[in-house]
Amino acid sequence: MNNRMVGANGTEAAGKFQQTSPGWQIQQVQQRINEFVERLLLGDDSNRDRALDWALPEWLLDGLFWLLVIALVSWAGWQLYKLLSPYLYPAVQRRRSPLPTTTPQPQKLAIVEWLGRSRTAQRQGDYREACRCLYMSMLQHLSDKDLAPQQASRTDGEYLRLVQTLNKPQPYQTLIRTHEQLCFSDAVVSSDTFERCWQAYQEIQP
Repeated sequence: MNNRMVGANGTEAAGKFQQTSPGWQIQQVQQRINEFVERLLLGDDSNRDRALDWALPEWLLDGLFWLLVIALVSWAGWQLYKLLSPYLYPAVQRRRSPLPTTTPQPQKLAIVEWLGRSRTAQRQGDYREACRCLYMSMLQHLSDKDLAPQQASRTDGEYLRLVQTLNKPQPYQTLIRTHEQLCFSDAVVSSDTFERCWQAYQEIQP
């Protein structure tokens, strides 16, 4: 009698373990999904009887099941990513970003040095650089005369407004507008453009 009780208890425990195991639960979910798909495709019992015992292949039902599982897992992962991305992205950026560095300041040279560079670039046929050096020499002139101290954040538009108050703003405006065009264009700069800038500079520094 005790043996029968032990055997019954063992069978009952095995049944309970089987019903609570993950594999058994997945199998039950798969079976319910298969039945749901069949109801959608075949309708009620009368339609199922008229289907002449036709049934979906087992591999198709398994494929539909795993496709649904993958879709649900992907959707849940995407929702989790959207939820955590505001917290994860700044940390990743901090790891990837280099150490803060100071903003490079424009190179400061004497007027004669800028003029020398301009002449060298002109002889080499680099009229773009030659015009840029004349522009930088003009800025150094404005700074030396305390007319417009150089600032890294100051734009050409700001310089145009500052030189309007000078007695002869036209040569300054020529150099500034030429520099502005060079910054926003990759067009080849001709010798005529340099000559125009040089004549304007001569009016500034006779």
